[in-house]
Order: sequence, then C-alpha cells, then structure tokens
Amino acid sequence: MPKILFLLSFFFSCNILFAQIRIIDSLSGEPVPLVNIYTEDGTLLGVADTKGEIALDSLRKNANSVLILQHISYNNYQETIGSLRKEKLVKLIPRSIKIDEIAIADKSKYDYLILKGYFRNTTFFNKRARYFYDGIIAYYIPLKDKKGKVYHRVLDYRIFEDSLTTRNFKEVMGNFWSWNPHVMRMKAQSVVNDLPSKFVLVQDKERKLIRTGNLNTGYIQKTTRGDVQVYFDIIPPNSQKEVSFFKLKGQQYTGVTMENYTETNLDKPEPSKLVSKVMMNVGAIKRGRKSEFVPFDFLSEFYTQERKFITKEEFKSVKKELTSGIWLDLKSRYANKFWLDNPKFGIPQLNPFIEKKFGKELLELK
Repeated sequence: MPKILFLLSFFFSCNILFAQIRIIDSLSGEPVPLVNIYTEDGTLLGVADTKGEIALDSLRKNANSVLILQHISYNNYQETIGSLRKEKLVKLIPRSIKIDEIAIADKSKYDYLILKGYFRNTTFFNKRARYFYDGIIAYYIPLKDKKGKVYHRVLDYRIFEDSLTTRNFKEVMGNFWSWNPHVMRMKAQSVVNDLPSKFVLVQDKERKLIRTGNLNTGYIQKTTRGDVQVYFDIIPPNSQKEVSFFKLKGQQYTGVTMENYTETNLDKPEPSKLVSKVMMNVGAIKRGRKSEFVPFDFLSEFYTQERKFITKEEFKSVKKELTSGIWLDLKSRYANKFWLDNPKFGIPQLNPFIEKKFGKELLELK
C-alpha cells in the first residue's frame, strides 16, 4: 500500500509539474506560438512553443499574481496564475489590421518598397527589463534584388533605461561589451526564402514545414482568416547554441522570427504584404569560467503603418539621408507623441507591466 501511495503521489506531482497552458486563436482554434508571458513586475516568464503551449512549472508564483499574455497579432490577455491553472486553455482574440491596400497596376515600374511603421523593442537582463524603446522607422526594400541591402531612416524614437539593470549588466559583463539599443535588421525577402543551409521547406498538406533533419522548426501557413503566418526558430527543439568570444560565453535557447502577412503567395510572400514582424532571442551569457550564466533576452517588433513604391531615381535622391546601421544613440529624439497613434493602426497595447515602470525603474534618456 505505501508503494502504491508513493507511485500515485509521484504521478500526480509529475502531472502538476508538466501540466501545460495551451494558447489558441479564438476564431480558428489554431495554436498560437511565440506568446510572451510577463509577470506584474515586468519579468519575462516564458514563451509559448510552436504548439502554443507553455509548461506551468515556469509559473511558480502566488496564485493571485497577475500575468499578461502578449502576441503581435492578438489583443493582450490578462489573468491570474490561479485561473490559468484551472483553465489550461487560453483563447486570444486577433487584432484588427488597419492598413490601406495599394492598388498598383504595374509594380515592375518600381524598384523599392517603403514600409513605414512602428517599432518596439525590449531588452531583458537577468529577467529584468534593461531597455525599452520604440519609434517610427521607414525601411527602403529593394524589389528586384532579393539579396540587396535594405536601408532605413529612423524618424522618431524614445528610449527608457533601468539604470540598476545596466549596472548589473556591467558588473557581470565588464565594460568591454555594452549591447546598446538597436532597430530590427529588415531583409528584402521573407525568412522562409532565406533559410540557413541546413533548413528546408517540406510540403505538409496545405502548409509548408521548415525542417532540419527530422525536426520541425517552423512553418508557413494560411489561416482560416486568410492571412499568412511564418514561424521559424533557428534553434531546433530540445537543443541550444553555444557561442564563445574571448572570455564571454553565451547560450541561445530560442531564436524565433515570426512574420504576418495579408493574403500572399506561400512560396514567396510579398514584402508589400507584410503586416508585422517579430524577432525574439532567449538565452544566457557569462564572463569567465567561475561565473554563472545570467538570462539575457530581447524582443524586437515591427508593425507596418504605410506602404509606398518608388523608382531607383527617387531612391537615389534620398539615399544620403538613409543608413543600414542598426544602432541608436542613447537619447530620445521625437517631435510628436507617435505612440498615441497606435490604436488607429490596431497595434497591440504596450505591456502595461512595462509601462508602469516608466518614470520609476525605467527612466527616459533625454
């Protein structure tokens, strides 16, 4: 009898430990990957996998603690840990996309696409937000050279910093490596058309899977709503990437790129149809042999607001005002409160747990 009781208790404890939350689209019932889960203090707790699942063992907090679930294509979802443990199924409501389509009879007359939109980035160190910064950026994307360089112009931006986290970063990493705020590097084609050599696209019914060996690392698919989603994680399941640079050592657990398009070709998604893009890296870093690995994550988002096509001559006339460099000066620079326009474009609300830190832990750099 004691052995039976022991086995039962072990069984239930394992079920509790490995129980999962499953996150799905409220309209289609499809799983929603890359949903970020934050605590009330702005800490990034975890990220949903390709099946839209996250293990509850990562949510070891008070049952009354409030969490927020955030995804670029859906409205924010807020709930207590206790309720999530009972529900185990979360239905996210898709956000409405408000971008005017451009009707152009002959796109071959044009050489560049301009995607103007809102960017938002958060850098985490040791599970605390070190930098939050957002702004308006215009990307100049070559249409006829898919390997061509993408230039951009940052029109407005603001930067917030947690000085205590920066101090902690310097204590761990020293003064050699700073990792300052930077904008997303955009490419002239979708990530599914620019995969590393070991990754291939494989047809799977009405969608395509991204595989390396016999492992699925992503997909491109059309949803029941008609839009197209791309998901790619450069780190295969149950693995990690090790990197070393002098005395620095890093581990990367997740390297996700996710793109959302209005209706487009699954073989070659059109850049002009891009609605939003997110890049997320989850990992850890340390300096020296005796030190411990410290969590180091960053999230980069882009949301299209306006589209425009221009000729090569028009591009040449503005090229001197553009750059391909990604790093930002550590100083806010904006003429208008651009973030107030986000609801007009259906851009998901800023994480309220992060926003509460503005003027407190996170101070604007002016």
